[in-house]
Amino acid sequence: MAAMKRLYFLASLAGALLGGSAGARAQNADFEACLAFARPSCDKVLAVQPGNLTALFMRGLAAELAGDELAALADFDATAKREPRHFGAQLWRHAVAASLGQSREAELRSYLAGATLLGAWPRALAELYLGDATPAVALALAAQQPGDAAAEAICAAEYHIGRAAQLAGEAEAAVAHFRAALATGARHVFEYQAADRALGGMP
Repeated sequence: MAAMKRLYFLASLAGALLGGSAGARAQNADFEACLAFARPSCDKVLAVQPGNLTALFMRGLAAELAGDELAALADFDATAKREPRHFGAQLWRHAVAASLGQSREAELRSYLAGATLLGAWPRALAELYLGDATPAVALALAAQQPGDAAAEAICAAEYHIGRAAQLAGEAEAAVAHFRAALATGARHVFEYQAADRALGGMP
């Protein structure tokens, strides 16, 4: 969440540095809306700034929320290609590819092997999908995060545990973990919204 707040701050600062023109304010508003998973706004940002990796990644998340997994995977792949160290892109492209019957396991394993500075959290989220971390380990690491970050991390952990269970054909376990993600109340976390969408599409 702190990173998201910094992104919003930088967007506002960019508007100020551009002199507060109508065009600058419009671009700033589009970027802030993109950060809130507004797909059309991400499109507008990328039309003006095609190299904006944040907007590209956020557009992938917005597509995922809309159930457009092919578009989401394309954006996650593009983000990871431009910035191989992008943890979110590596994590989400693996999960989405698996849902589409494709595989990005080799890419995720290669990324993790080189990410020597990546901490046990959030590394455990990626390792969940690879079978290299258990749900208990992921939840324990999430609970160790400081302050409000703990609820946010638990929400993310519960969602990805549920997504991994869903991919394994374990529908009941998936539902339980998606519900647990919602129970954290961390509504501003992407995984909260993803869990809500996932539950809406399950029997």
